[in-house]
Amino acid sequence: MGASAIPWSHEGFAIPREMSLQDINNLVQGFKDSARRAVEAGIDVIEIHGAHGYLISSFLSPISNRRTDDYGGSFENRTRLLIEVIKVIREVIPKTMPLLVRVSATEWMDSAPESWDVESTIRLAKLLPALGVDLLDVSSGGNNEAQDIRTDNDFQVGIAGRIREALFHDGIHDLLIGAVGLITEADDAKRIVEAKAPVMTGDCIEIEDEQGKSTKADVVLVARQFLREPEWVFRVAHHLGVDVQYPLQYQRAQFRKGSKI
Repeated sequence: MGASAIPWSHEGFAIPREMSLQDINNLVQGFKDSARRAVEAGIDVIEIHGAHGYLISSFLSPISNRRTDDYGGSFENRTRLLIEVIKVIREVIPKTMPLLVRVSATEWMDSAPESWDVESTIRLAKLLPALGVDLLDVSSGGNNEAQDIRTDNDFQVGIAGRIREALFHDGIHDLLIGAVGLITEADDAKRIVEAKAPVMTGDCIEIEDEQGKSTKADVVLVARQFLREPEWVFRVAHHLGVDVQYPLQYQRAQFRKGSKI
């Protein structure tokens, strides 16, 4: 099933069946039920994955969503499914439980007449605090085989910075922004998040770090590096001189002071 009967690629990918309204209702109920089970199982945080061409992502994009009902066409209609999912999850999880949303902030489809882009994400981000979302996890791409991604170590961090800056400009301070993508070193992570507190000067908000550069995100999310290096957090803490609590089984194996890691 999909937002529309459009395959990700015509090379070896099945054509999905366009979801009926009943399918959508069942899906929303499924998210609600799974969130309730997660709470019962003792999960600490929930993230809704609305990125990378998965189902919610395909509803957001005008490229993959060609529906003509209440779930297609306008920005309000294309975001309707995500907003409904957020609402039902927030209903059944504790108020203190963090709720995260991951999006592809841009499809990297500048050649298309219309696509989901950074401005669309900023528009969505401004709605999220009132819905009870605590953090926006800013990723990108994955919804179309023709995407033109230009990757480097900061290829998504700058996008996170643009979104965060736009939120602060509008006086929105209660949505954290997470940065992801090819962040593998301690100094990079530190540079992205470390900054002075925002300063109000007249009608403007200045968000600068010690080097005069804008803070890009409130949180750095690391995934793939932990697959390569499960002890990454301990190496990073050692490199930055931060004391962390090791698991008891590893207490005798802490990095020695002065050692180069």
